[in-house]
Amino acid sequence: MPNRIGRFTANLALAVGVAVLVGGCGTSGGGEGSSVRVALEDLPDAPRATVQKLTAGGRIERIDKEVEDGRVVYDVEATVGGKHTEFLVADSDGAVLETETSVDLGQLPAAVRAAAAQYFDSSVGLTALKKDAFNQVSYEISGTRNGKSAEATFDPTGRILETG
Repeated sequence: MPNRIGRFTANLALAVGVAVLVGGCGTSGGGEGSSVRVALEDLPDAPRATVQKLTAGGRIERIDKEVEDGRVVYDVEATVGGKHTEFLVADSDGAVLETETSVDLGQLPAAVRAAAAQYFDSSVGLTALKKDAFNQVSYEISGTRNGKSAEATFDPTGRILETG
């Protein structure tokens, strides 16, 4: 009898393990919040043309197919003109939904530079990204605050939108 219980427990554990493994694999197939790495040639015509135009003269580092807010998009990371850039491109029509581009601190609006220097207690060692999402511009600044890595997102007037 104890042998039977041991086999039953082992089989149950194996079945649960397989179920968890199969269930986990099923979520990587393009559901909301998941991403799948794809190649440029795998994109439909409209998004492929947009990506080729945006990265002309640069190098595509990766393309991830994702589902955001119920729609299929491509998150493209590239180096263009010597700067790291990210694009979010719609699958349906190739529209550019969002861009993120690394920028020098000197290129930030004065209000953003001042707010970032105040938030991080210095402007030394800060890095910046300019983000344009759905025609809303913001600036994501990374640096050290109180001895720890930190991020803050500012609107063009220097108002903090988000910290992390």
